Amino acid sequence: MAKWICMTNAEPRNFLFLYTRLPDYFFQCVCYLVRNSPASTATVVYYKADENAPYSYPDVERVTLLEKSVFLNEFSATIAPELIYVAGWGDRDYQSFMKKWKGKIPIVTGLDNPWKGTLRQKLASVLAPLLLKGKTDYIWAAGYPQYDFARKLGFPHEKILRGLYCGDIGKFGKLKSRKEKIILYAGRLVEYKRPDWLLETFTTLAEDNQFPEWKLILIGRGPMKEKLTNKYGSHAQVEMYDFMEPSELARFYDRAAVFCLPSKQEHWGVVVQEAAAAGSALLLSDTCGAASEFLINGYNGYSFNSGKKEDLKGKLHKLLLQDDIGLSGMSERSRRLSERITHATWAGTIRSIGDE
Repeated sequence: MAKWICMTNAEPRNFLFLYTRLPDYFFQCVCYLVRNSPASTATVVYYKADENAPYSYPDVERVTLLEKSVFLNEFSATIAPELIYVAGWGDRDYQSFMKKWKGKIPIVTGLDNPWKGTLRQKLASVLAPLLLKGKTDYIWAAGYPQYDFARKLGFPHEKILRGLYCGDIGKFGKLKSRKEKIILYAGRLVEYKRPDWLLETFTTLAEDNQFPEWKLILIGRGPMKEKLTNKYGSHAQVEMYDFMEPSELARFYDRAAVFCLPSKQEHWGVVVQEAAAAGSALLLSDTCGAASEFLINGYNGYSFNSGKKEDLKGKLHKLLLQDDIGLSGMSERSRRLSERITHATWAGTIRSIGDE
């Protein structure tokens, strides 16, 4: 087994994160880690910003942000990390860089793909000893569905970490005493997230003035934006807004009694934790990985069959029929469940690596 110098949590450490498109929630996790690790530093390498999620990042002491091309051309030969985290195995440049550090320092690879038992995954589990040899020491899984995949790849339980993704719940946890009858969707407007299913289902239920007190708010941008705006933008109970920074988005979370993520496939979904922290009841497709931590079906919301639009309609109908007491109970339960993963547990997890 590879050996490296063990460091206690109190000692300074130089962290290197090799990321893809950098979301605000991951940036905030890194900032918390550094702020609570005296004299430690973090370098975050990331892809060019996604035009559908153009986050901006403030300057933070001891946190350096580098676009991937700048890192590879100017810094990769001089940087001296003491722990490397890489977001998956898909980037060959990152894999090449990691090889020279394997066996010298801990290397951690993120995993947000859930185990589904597909032919490709089964093949990967057979070839894992060959494919993964010399590449990583630990798997950091998002949750239970990803933990199963890591085990099938041959990693022992002591080399699998959980809680990879953590929402910045401090931004979204300022609850109102009373929620408004709002269903909120926040995310990219792309086909696999199926905002069109939610719009169609809600407007159908709202026909004939059945639920005049409820409205649906969609926040985000993407290739479906124009089509959805043209079809539903003039509906009296529908509001649509462009992409928002988390600080702006918080006020909508704060108001919404229900949050819905109707995705056809959703490996995790940090927005689920954010909505739970704000006290929204949850309505999630059964593909949503974050439901394994933040949703108990019938307790703080509902899960629906991702292959059946009628099941989405039925579960949404149940929520629309809830009285204020029922919605308030779900709100408080969501808030409690949101605290299963926090910045403190996230930072503690990565600081623990190499201390065994």
